Amino acid sequence: MRQSHELLMRWAAVGVIGAALAMNFGCKRGGTAEANPTRTDSSTSRPESEKFSPTSASLCLQRMIKNPSAPLHLSFAESSSDSKSTSIEADVTPATIAYTRRETSAGQTSASTKKLQTAQLSEMELDFDIMGPVPWHGELVAAQDAARSEGAENMNGYDTTKYAIDTANEPAAQKATFDSLMAARDYKIAGTAWIASDSGCLVKYAIDFEKDEKDGNAKKTHFEGNVTRK
Repeated sequence: MRQSHELLMRWAAVGVIGAALAMNFGCKRGGTAEANPTRTDSSTSRPESEKFSPTSASLCLQRMIKNPSAPLHLSFAESSSDSKSTSIEADVTPATIAYTRRETSAGQTSASTKKLQTAQLSEMELDFDIMGPVPWHGELVAAQDAARSEGAENMNGYDTTKYAIDTANEPAAQKATFDSLMAARDYKIAGTAWIASDSGCLVKYAIDFEKDEKDGNAKKTHFEGNVTRK
């Protein structure tokens, strides 16, 4: 229950960030449209459709899990400097989904396993149980203009575009906006994401998120995940 409450609070916060992003920097595409990035250089003048779109990529992943066209293996993990961690291992087919969720907090580890018909997977189970450790919306939206294409790469059975993410490359005005939205003194986001070229879905990522609070406290969180075609 405590983990669910923390996820709800996190989603509320990142929802504010996402809304502010749309208001401050313009919503160039529909929120549910799938991105179709192609190989590009790092020029800021590249077409908008070729830029890293984490919300579209994550929503695409959500739909992929809910309505898979082929068997998949999912592996998502989140660990933080306060010794809390969550991991998901799942096997998904067009007919069924079986997953194990492990959580560690205060030195205690718990695990739960479910197997059900894919059509019976609820939005709550998908968003909180399975995609809870995925840094979709807040952590990646805050760095979407800090991502630079590194070209095409085959990853986990998918043709993808690889993106290097580092908020050291983020426009200063946008960085200041997110500092304010997060009520933070500073934040740093760095890592790599791979987006499927045909669908625009997020199929691999390794992201480090560091937030320095105004009261001097700091928290570091590491996210990593894979969607593998079986």
